[in-house]
Amino acid sequence: MNLARITRHFCSLLREQGWRAAWNALAERVCIRWFEWRFGIRSESVIELKDLGLENENFRPYVPTHYRSFRKVLRALPIRPGEDGFLDFGSGLGRAVILAATHPFRKVIGVEIAPQLAEAARENVRRARPRLKCRDVEIIEADATRFAVPPEVTIIYFFNPFCGEVLARVLENIRASLRKNPRELRLICKVPAESAFEREILQVPWLVKERDMNFDANTRYLFLAARCA
Repeated sequence: MNLARITRHFCSLLREQGWRAAWNALAERVCIRWFEWRFGIRSESVIELKDLGLENENFRPYVPTHYRSFRKVLRALPIRPGEDGFLDFGSGLGRAVILAATHPFRKVIGVEIAPQLAEAARENVRRARPRLKCRDVEIIEADATRFAVPPEVTIIYFFNPFCGEVLARVLENIRASLRKNPRELRLICKVPAESAFEREILQVPWLVKERDMNFDANTRYLFLAARCA
């Protein structure tokens, strides 16, 4: 987004929603530019998977994780350095993977079904690597429904990547991993208001809601603990 478009967007928000909304939008845009420059990456894009040849009514577009809110979420997690593993389902261009890897995780994994996005994410990780604390970072091109969750994974991130049958099968894979290797495991979910993802995941009996983190009307994270051996 160039300066003229940013200015028009700011003025439009100012007229329609007031100073607070306009200021937050401007701060978010500055934050995006800063971190993209700092990491040397390009991850600010909304991408429909159908435009990449992947047709499935349960798939959701790639939308980049918010830098400011997700950094606060990560700081709120009780990460055990060198022990906890982080997994992002539907990792897209790799922003959440990179942010997670700025913390001392044992391993950080991104799972992405679209080859074009997975390759771009690998390049982003390569560029950001000098600034990462976790040295074991991997982007895996795979169908999430067929991905076996590794035993070192203890934190799983969802940014509304899919719902319906796809989500149900992924959750069963998580449950199978827990049964095979019992451990503490937490799900962090960025949930749009009144989304199918939220309705479906809150109905899963072996997932227990711990808390919400709310940043604004459109930015809410749901923390769930797995209670399944």
